[in-house]
Amino acid sequence: MVEPGKRSKEATAGTITEGGKIGGEFKVEKDPQFLRDRLALFQHIYEKQQEELKKVEKREIDITLKDGKVIKGTLFETTPLAIATKISKKLAASVYGARIVYSKKEPFPLAKGAGVVDADAEEDHKGEEKAEIYDLTRPLEGDCTLELLNFDDPAAKNIFWHSSAHILGCALEQEYGAHLCIGPALEKGFYYDAYMGEHKISPHEFPNIEKAISAIIAADHPFRKIYLTKQEALELFKHNPFKVQLISKKIPEDAVTTAYCSGTLVDLCTGPHLPSTGIAKAFKCTKASAAYWLAKSENDDLQRVYGVSFPQQKLLDEYIKIQEALIQGDHRTVGKHQNLFTLIDMSPGSAFFLPHGARIYNKLTTLMKREYALRGYTEVITPNMYNKHLWEVSGHWYKYKDNIFQLKVEDQEFGMKPMNCPGHCLMFGSTLRSYKELPIRYAEFGVLHRNEISGALSGLTRVRRFVQDDAHIFCTLDQIQSEIEGVLDLLKYVYQIFGFSYKLFLSTRPEGALGEKEIWDNAEEQLTQALNKFGHEWKLNPGDGAFYGPKIDIALCDIYGREHQCGTIQLDFNLPFRFNLQYRAGDDEKEGDEEEGKKEETEKKPEGGKKGKGEKGEKKKGGEGEKKGEGEKKEGGEKKEGGEKKAEVEKKAEPEKKAEPEKKAEPEKKAEPEKKAEPEKKAEPEKKAEPEKKAEPEKKAEPEKKAEPEKKAEPEKKVEAEKKVEEPQSAQSQKSVAFDPSHNVLKPGFQRPVMIHRAIYGSFERFIAVVTEMTGGKWPFWLSPRQIIILPISTDKQLDYAEAIYHRLKFEGFDVEVDRTNSGLNRKIRNAQMQQYNYIAVIGDEEMAQGCVDLRERDKKDRLGKFTIAKLVEFLKSLEVPDSDCKEKLWAKAYFGPDENKEAHKPHTGCTHVHAKHEEAKAE
Repeated sequence: MVEPGKRSKEATAGTITEGGKIGGEFKVEKDPQFLRDRLALFQHIYEKQQEELKKVEKREIDITLKDGKVIKGTLFETTPLAIATKISKKLAASVYGARIVYSKKEPFPLAKGAGVVDADAEEDHKGEEKAEIYDLTRPLEGDCTLELLNFDDPAAKNIFWHSSAHILGCALEQEYGAHLCIGPALEKGFYYDAYMGEHKISPHEFPNIEKAISAIIAADHPFRKIYLTKQEALELFKHNPFKVQLISKKIPEDAVTTAYCSGTLVDLCTGPHLPSTGIAKAFKCTKASAAYWLAKSENDDLQRVYGVSFPQQKLLDEYIKIQEALIQGDHRTVGKHQNLFTLIDMSPGSAFFLPHGARIYNKLTTLMKREYALRGYTEVITPNMYNKHLWEVSGHWYKYKDNIFQLKVEDQEFGMKPMNCPGHCLMFGSTLRSYKELPIRYAEFGVLHRNEISGALSGLTRVRRFVQDDAHIFCTLDQIQSEIEGVLDLLKYVYQIFGFSYKLFLSTRPEGALGEKEIWDNAEEQLTQALNKFGHEWKLNPGDGAFYGPKIDIALCDIYGREHQCGTIQLDFNLPFRFNLQYRAGDDEKEGDEEEGKKEETEKKPEGGKKGKGEKGEKKKGGEGEKKGEGEKKEGGEKKEGGEKKAEVEKKAEPEKKAEPEKKAEPEKKAEPEKKAEPEKKAEPEKKAEPEKKAEPEKKAEPEKKAEPEKKAEPEKKVEAEKKVEEPQSAQSQKSVAFDPSHNVLKPGFQRPVMIHRAIYGSFERFIAVVTEMTGGKWPFWLSPRQIIILPISTDKQLDYAEAIYHRLKFEGFDVEVDRTNSGLNRKIRNAQMQQYNYIAVIGDEEMAQGCVDLRERDKKDRLGKFTIAKLVEFLKSLEVPDSDCKEKLWAKAYFGPDENKEAHKPHTGCTHVHAKHEEAKAE
């Protein structure tokens, strides 16, 4: 699958790690000489390679179309465009690329060496699909199946916009003599980064750039491709220091890369591209901004020009219309106008939700809390700051360190949590678990922090401080499918309320994933089964899973056709292993007798899973065997802050447990008083796991262990390192050494739980931004921060009555306000409409005499009529968010007495109260 905005390529090589300025002096120059010199060299290489290709022996190949029809072609000669033209000239004019799957592929004669390298790629990316995306003009290389791609296909859009980026780059070279850097396709459009020295491009220069672009499109230049050795590439791009750096650092000596020519532009690229520039008929520059070479602030400043293009002018006109509506409804604009939130430089990337914005935030929370109660979730609260060794155990420290806010406390490294999952693992492991407890569904509205670079921060969509509707489900293997289905049902209910349609993608194992491939395969198979049973259409997104497990990505689709990634569902076999989470799988032992179970664990696993046959007495002599049993117990007792008290209780019981080994080992008697002689270790506040250290002196009774005295001299380092090796199950006690998976051995009769990460909103901040822009600030009644306003015609006469109604509606739980100004009625109504109150209740002498209000709706001219206060309350309550099917199922099972009418208590289901704007859009 080709993702929009990412390049299609066969391979990449190398990365550029060093920084610094390489651009040098630059002078703006129109139509510089290097364009002609470079084009002449390209032409020479192109003609030479075309002659070589003519000499290659060719054979007949079979090309199978999507409908199964087989067409004969010629190896290294027949192109997808030739096939499309053969079928229909109209078809050929409406397709922009081809998806090829080879059954038999011959090496392309011009692609010699170690392989084709994309020197111009932004990042390494290797797909797992067999399909390749081809230019329409690229010769086929063997027997294959062929699918022609029109503009509706994301891969075709990618080709179209990537080629348009080259057209933009051509204009920038012609108009400014710019040194082009990188120009990728995006989900909507494209950009090109260019070095222009001190020159800054502004929007008023767009007409000149677009004029040059129009000439390039009118000339209908073909996109032509050549293959280059490293030395040829360096010679071709010797004028451009940025391309030279890419070639030097990313292309091996024995490999080749490719370049495309369109008009005067010659650019490093593996394609694919359109047949010619004339196909991009409608073109517009949309924005200019600054950027850094390779996104590093120590590198050269670049000018980035954004653009968009379409095969037809009407598509561009529609796009512009939507963009204008989006600018008007941008969540930052609406948020400021409606006083919902503000952003302050004293805390960049952190939203300050004002009173009305907090109402929206709290209503979203209330909706999710209600569903949690119905669906068997339990809410928890975990700390915001953890010792870095928690993240070492989870694996995040090695993959995510730069995104964690770090600080030192008493010479130890801590980090603000960027996610909740490791803390929930500690909670699960804080006590002995049985299969009868599963599934356990922990939900938390926890505050998270991620260290985003300042240049990436944007409104509510890219922040440093945020909250997720995060939940983690711990279940057995045979509960996976039902749990995933439950999550999908919750997702479906919530998204229907907001009028979202959605797409599902199964994202599989990425490069550098943690855990064994077999574990990943198992997880992916379980997710596949759940998706198939759910019945919603889904697609495979290979190689895009999280580093700890495969996931189901959910793309929300709003009324403007935009896609937003908010929610996610991730299956995780890795974290339960890394935290050594276990549950008793059967009833062999009495589940209430934890102490008996822990004694058995001590005997069976004296050294955190290492075999100790024939050495039990010796290990008990030094206290290690007993400590291992305690380490296993602390899997249930010390995987959370505040677990010290439980550890102390276990330590007080320790002498009784060690009575038997003391009879066998003389040094044990010496170890007991030593424990009493070290009260100072209890007094060290920074060592939260100190109770475990009390056993350390017992090792000093073993004369052969010469390292023990060093622990006295350096208690913060060496003792901690020893403890990490001995007690891997307590993440809180791991102080300095890397995670060691060899210790995480299942106890007899225990199994590993499966962990499911899930979020429906994702971050509240991003979700609120998405809903704000989808509604344009015209909130549905149940979510609105301004549900109804009472307008007394005369504040002298009707204000007391208005205040009484205000108190009644407040009592009923509505967000209501009174306009107490002396403005005229028309101005009051206009102000209320501008502030987006859903309903306007007007009160005059007649309404006051009759005990009613005259009700108007926000966007309708006609009044709804007069409502008594009781009828008004009933009407407004009917507009609240509907109940879910889950509540109806509970109602069906619930007991109602003989004197009760069960039907009267039936929940109101059906997501009918979505925003009117969405309904109008669907009607259109």
